Amino acid sequence: MHQKLRNEQILLIGFPAWEGDYLKSTVQLATELAKENQVLYVEYPFTWKDALMSKWGRGKAPWKRILGKENRLRKLSLENGASIHVLTLPPILPINFINSEALYDSLMLGSAKKAFRAIQSAMTTLGMDQPVVVNAFNPFLGVFLARQFDEKALVYYCYDEISAAKWAGKHGPRLERHLMREADAVITSSEPLMKAKQPFANQTYLVKNGVDFNLFNAPVANGSSIEKTDSPATVGYLGSLDERIDFDLLESTITTLPQYQFCFVGRVNSPEADRLRKYPNVNIMGSQSPADLPTLVQKMDVCLIPFLKNKLTAGIYPLKINEYFAAGKPVVSTDFGDLSDFGTLVSVSSNSDSFAKLIEKSLTENSTNLTKARINFAQQNSWYNRASEMGMAIRTVVAGRAELAARGEHSFIPNNYNRWGKVSERFFQPSSSGSNRPLKETSLRKTDQPYRQKQVIAENLVLLLPK
Repeated sequence: MHQKLRNEQILLIGFPAWEGDYLKSTVQLATELAKENQVLYVEYPFTWKDALMSKWGRGKAPWKRILGKENRLRKLSLENGASIHVLTLPPILPINFINSEALYDSLMLGSAKKAFRAIQSAMTTLGMDQPVVVNAFNPFLGVFLARQFDEKALVYYCYDEISAAKWAGKHGPRLERHLMREADAVITSSEPLMKAKQPFANQTYLVKNGVDFNLFNAPVANGSSIEKTDSPATVGYLGSLDERIDFDLLESTITTLPQYQFCFVGRVNSPEADRLRKYPNVNIMGSQSPADLPTLVQKMDVCLIPFLKNKLTAGIYPLKINEYFAAGKPVVSTDFGDLSDFGTLVSVSSNSDSFAKLIEKSLTENSTNLTKARINFAQQNSWYNRASEMGMAIRTVVAGRAELAARGEHSFIPNNYNRWGKVSERFFQPSSSGSNRPLKETSLRKTDQPYRQKQVIAENLVLLLPK
């Protein structure tokens, strides 16, 4: 049993919104950490486009809260008995389309200033001082907010390969590298991600994805699982139909197994999904309430992970696999990444022919013993246990920072450096023409880091001297 993190003030700057139609690792971890700690969760930075489209009835964003028509700071009571404060930031500019690094960084700095003021105001209201800052996959604001809250420690939580995400490809990788070098530690959700981030991080920790075990196991535990009938077996997928999905594989499997029903539960983010709608044995249900997901999974006889094998999926520890297992369901997956954790409990396919055959095999060879083994496996991977692992990593990082401070050593830029007075050293420096330009990546190589830290500290201390 991991020793829990207790009595800390945690400022969690997240990327996902708190509410939504799917379960999110950041929200699940924050929920567990809030049991023993004061947590301020800063949710997805909605844009002006999000707010205005929703105000005009063409979106689902909480536009009144975004625009300040309602209190942006909320206190929520959680099902686990804890409470958490969730902050909605003022709207930011939608600037991902901008190619220029200098222009993008200048505009994002403006958004970061507004975010800083909103977060600082919320912290004052809540009496938060010197929190542990956890940035969850939000390097866009994170690079400018780093070291601005007199934090005990700064941790970056990475759960996807940002360089492979289309929406983040222009600026995400560059900003993430800067944030990882600034952070005390990086926590990743898979071993491939950890290996990829280690060259840029000061320390790395591994906290894999978990499962809300009680939620997905509830129908089984209550003896209310779906009764078998003479109707065709159901093959199901729980998750978004997006760029990760191998639609060629799915179409081939659906046509090869017309005797089975195929059910897809989750957001439809790719037009490729329309290829599947024409088949009479396919039901694309779209987004469903998280509370309804366990019952829907119980209706599935075999569950799928039909991911493409590419850079985007290589670092994924599939959150849904433990959800399937908590319900006792057999799982058939492509060989998109490292699935060694799951041993023989998951059937792994390397092509469409074997994928269809493994589905049939899973239907015929399922047993009570295999069902119990899957449930037991999922129980060990609950979000409670994952949050304990994250808490242990945070405690180690905080202790390391305290030890450095006790010796009078600075590992990073002093906390009292007024970054707004001089645009971030890591992003801009005066050119010969007097304009600002972004620093080249080569100027922050890992081998240069100790020298660069000392140089920046010296330069910034000069700025703090009396005029």
